[in-house]
Amino acid sequence: MSFEYWYMFPVAVIVAILANSSGFSGGVLFQPIYNIFLNLPIQTAVATGIATETIGMTSGAVRYIYYKMVELPVGFTMVMLTIPGVVLGNHALLVINGNLLKLVLGFIIILIASMQFINAVRKFYGTRENIPVEDIYPLMWVPPIGGFFSASTGTGVCELSQPLLEKGLNVKTKRANATAILVEATADWIITILNLQAGLIMWELWIFTGSGVLIGGQIGPYVARFLPVRLIKIVFSVSVIIIGIFYVYKGYQWITKS
Repeated sequence: MSFEYWYMFPVAVIVAILANSSGFSGGVLFQPIYNIFLNLPIQTAVATGIATETIGMTSGAVRYIYYKMVELPVGFTMVMLTIPGVVLGNHALLVINGNLLKLVLGFIIILIASMQFINAVRKFYGTRENIPVEDIYPLMWVPPIGGFFSASTGTGVCELSQPLLEKGLNVKTKRANATAILVEATADWIITILNLQAGLIMWELWIFTGSGVLIGGQIGPYVARFLPVRLIKIVFSVSVIIIGIFYVYKGYQWITKS
């Protein structure tokens, strides 16, 4: 066993705490860390990032279910709607140029993080719980899109599911976060199985990040119960916007050189 990436263990713990306490997928941070700082190919970075967050999101989802903070009927319906998008997105990861995926990813996370930032500034938070399943029917086109982008870029399910729940269905913020994490965790297992077959996961890195997010996934939901939602949203959305800008810049460089 190689200890080359041992230093990623504490990084993974911190990322998992942030992701599980805020309702964003950990892949939105892991994927650029792997690609930018560790210089992994974009497909390997996405696949390894998703394999890492599979453990972290599952750990967080189990904790949130224990706290009874998850909208289970709506969440399981969203899982089923996400699966077709996941399958298509996984194929896109293999056939679409990595730099193009990077450019698309940048625009996606800037848009979604900006929405979260605006909601935080305006103090917009959901107020409902125990939502009937039929309420999601008018918005059932959103989860497949999230699944597509999660499988192809490493982010999408949580980032679209959380606003769908909180803004679209007016679910309480922390319950929306918890439910989005459940949907992400389930989708991630499917994506990781597909990536495993394609041989895209870097296991010598994953062993440290996976163990780190397992711990962080337990801490995040606990911390979320005490931290102000507004603070979490602002700090995380600003961080994600900065990452998105960098990715758009790198994608722009690729276009201009083509």
